[in-house]
Amino acid sequence: MVIRVLRPEVQNQIAAGEVIERPFSVVKELVENALDAGALRLCIEIQAGGTELVRITDDGSGFLPLDMPLAFASHATSKLAELSDLDHIASLGFRGEALASIGSVARCTIKSRRHDREEGWQVRCDGGVETAPQPCGCNKGTQIEVRDLFYGLPARRRFLKSPGAEKARIQELLCELALARTDVDWTFLSDGKEVLRLLAGQSLRERFGSCFGRELSQGLLPIARSSNGLQIEGVCGSPDLARRDGKLELLYVNGRRASERSAVFAVRQAYREFLMGGRFPIWALMVTMPPDQVDVNVHPRKAEVRFLESRRVAGSLYEAVRTALASRATGSATGSVGEADRTAALVVDPDKPRAHSGFPSLPRDLFSPRLPLRPRDEAAPLPIVVREREDGDHAAGGRGGPTATTAADFARLAKDARRNPFAATADGGTVRFLQAHDLYVVLQGEDGLIVVDQHALHERVVYERLRAQHRARQVQMQRLLVPAVLDVSPSEKAWLLDARAVLLRGGLEIDDFGPSAIAVHAVPAVFHRTDPARLVHAVLPIDPEDDAGARLEEQLVERFHSMACRSAVMAGDRLSEPEIEALLREAATLEHPHNCPHGRPTVLTFSASELERYFKRRC
Repeated sequence: MVIRVLRPEVQNQIAAGEVIERPFSVVKELVENALDAGALRLCIEIQAGGTELVRITDDGSGFLPLDMPLAFASHATSKLAELSDLDHIASLGFRGEALASIGSVARCTIKSRRHDREEGWQVRCDGGVETAPQPCGCNKGTQIEVRDLFYGLPARRRFLKSPGAEKARIQELLCELALARTDVDWTFLSDGKEVLRLLAGQSLRERFGSCFGRELSQGLLPIARSSNGLQIEGVCGSPDLARRDGKLELLYVNGRRASERSAVFAVRQAYREFLMGGRFPIWALMVTMPPDQVDVNVHPRKAEVRFLESRRVAGSLYEAVRTALASRATGSATGSVGEADRTAALVVDPDKPRAHSGFPSLPRDLFSPRLPLRPRDEAAPLPIVVREREDGDHAAGGRGGPTATTAADFARLAKDARRNPFAATADGGTVRFLQAHDLYVVLQGEDGLIVVDQHALHERVVYERLRAQHRARQVQMQRLLVPAVLDVSPSEKAWLLDARAVLLRGGLEIDDFGPSAIAVHAVPAVFHRTDPARLVHAVLPIDPEDDAGARLEEQLVERFHSMACRSAVMAGDRLSEPEIEALLREAATLEHPHNCPHGRPTVLTFSASELERYFKRRC
């Protein structure tokens, strides 16, 4: 076969296959060009989901007349000049491929007028065939029309979604781009109807609410962190707002909407103890750093970036989000819930009462001694209607005639059924907690009803104990009567022996045992029931060349999660009042008692107002 240089129109169509995937790709490229031109007002119009028309109008600087002949030229750009410029790209676009690619698969028209000129200029490109620039009348700025997208490529048009789906994707894209530029006024029209209007000057939280819903914006927590030229700003959502997908995990690097694997992983790790598996947090974080510290030229659509110091960036993101999540509970020593959490709620059905997650402020007198119940003949005669069954037993809802009894009578009957939270105790006091189904603890809060998952809360308490013991380097060890010998690969053995001192500090004592085996002599006492082989394999990194110490710490913490789960009280374990009191007291001192280590809420609070609404006491 003969090697040929492809014609320019073929080159552009190949490039279009990489850059222009669907109508939203056209919108993205043109909007980014407008922002690079300094636009502060944007109007995006589409018809038929963008397949018939995409029109972008901006008030940016506009084209110079002498630049118009190069508007649709491949790899022609005003944003780069030298090879070294690739090391510090500050603009959104830089390759000079977008207009050439779009012009090769659609019918395009550009009208542009500089702010210091009286007349504008226009140029057309139809399937890669350009016309000569001509004077025209137009407003200051630039207007680009893209009609009949993929008109010469029917196979590509068949892969497009429905007009409604394409419109929705474009709207999602514009919302994502608009979060990074709250100083820009955005208008989006579809088939002549205004779909989205975003006013310049909104705060990030207001802009988020305009784009994705007011209810979501109410649960956003502010984030701000800066150190050594790295600045992180933005918002993260309360764990109650987590979704089934990661569509609202939004990372921006120097104003560019992009993704970076370690950064996204770091944010998810910050949420790890707050969310259940399969749930994704909501966040929008703006990372600002020197352009030479980030590589944006790693993806055809510029959708991914790479950091020169990815570990430092990921660590900063993790700490910033963790700090925001920790501050959501103001006064964490007492377990009170911050204002952000009070606005977010778990709702199964709109007609059901909303439950706020998060460890609440406990009543001040919850742990104080209670007065004993008065004798029956001294108690205030509070009438309660009960019905008598045919067999003579008293129970609500029976068939017999109604009789009146006092609160003390009812309390005694309910105590026998083990259902009444106000029954007399053996020492003459009153019960302060109701344990339902030997799993939930119910108590009255300062403003509502508090329901505690005793397993989830105890799991968090045990987990925090283990972590504190590990941080203090006071891990107790359990020596094995007979060393456990296990075979490992050469790379795994080398890693384990190199990390021997670190493992020992974590309570795991190992030694060399032949060409391809090691011997385990001791394990952390808290893991004494765990198979030593499983424990060793749990601490091994995916890549044995990883940093031993850092990976080990992570793996040990992972083991604490499962150990705490197995050690906590289970469903069916009936707790005494002193045990419940001790559990609540210790949980109230934790930094994060709101979720178990696996992410489930430990406590739900039904406010008095929500209960009144549900019982139709108020609308």
